[in-house]
Amino acid sequence: MEKFFILSLTAFLSFCFLGQAQTDKLYLKDEIKEVQVEEVGSNFIKFKYPNEKASYTISKHQVNKIIFASGREEVYESPFKPVNSVTDYEMVYLSYNPQEVEGLRPIGQVFSKATGVTTLSSINNVNNRAVRKVKMEAAMLGANVVLIGNTFQRGNQYGNENIPGNATMTSLSGTAYNTNPSNYDLDEIRGFLENYQYVIFKKDQFNRNAFDKKSTLNQMYDQKLNVKLFDFDDVFEKDGFLYVRTKGLKSKTNELRVLYANEENITLMEQHKNSTYNYFLLSEKEPRVIQMTAIKERKTK
Repeated sequence: MEKFFILSLTAFLSFCFLGQAQTDKLYLKDEIKEVQVEEVGSNFIKFKYPNEKASYTISKHQVNKIIFASGREEVYESPFKPVNSVTDYEMVYLSYNPQEVEGLRPIGQVFSKATGVTTLSSINNVNNRAVRKVKMEAAMLGANVVLIGNTFQRGNQYGNENIPGNATMTSLSGTAYNTNPSNYDLDEIRGFLENYQYVIFKKDQFNRNAFDKKSTLNQMYDQKLNVKLFDFDDVFEKDGFLYVRTKGLKSKTNELRVLYANEENITLMEQHKNSTYNYFLLSEKEPRVIQMTAIKERKTK
């Protein structure tokens, strides 16, 4: 009986060991998933968690590499690049394949339209302008990936004495995604927002009907050299993002989403009608603000 028990225990342990040995590893940006890979497609990876029947799909672009249970390794280079501000708009990746955005979280809709100035305008130039505009709006939303859902293109249409001509036109629309749920630590940044004062440095506005974004630098101090610092009236979390409200900032909705933040800088975003706004703020800990405050103190002594 004892011999039978030992043999049964050995068989059970061997089974457990073999089950663990068959686990594949998906290396993502911020975590490692131990799974059983079922299929590796051209744009996606299908897998199951151990001892579960449900299948999941993830974009291959979100996976750095797979180490299979056999020991074989596959490494992937993702076209998804970090976008930290509107100046990085060229890094926004445009996709036309829904499988490439499997598992990504949508954060908004984007649209752009570009029209030639005359009927002699280049189709390529107009297309490039439409692409530039849709990438710029996505970057201002905090996105680095756009799945294009609809495209429309019209070539130059020459008119005559009875029918007016039409210049070439391209329109693009789609869904914007961010491969990172957030670009900051929520608890850490909440502490800064609740305890520090801020001053607006610059505002960017992008209207879908405009040729380009409009940037406005803000005067950060008054005539007496007092820095125009203000507090946030409310800091709250919604859908995994931080939002703020303040009377110290002239905005359209007074509900601004935090895009990027650290101890010294913060970028806020809001949408209103056909426009997207980015507000770039400096905290009281930012070197330029500290310097302006010190100058004021010296002059008052």
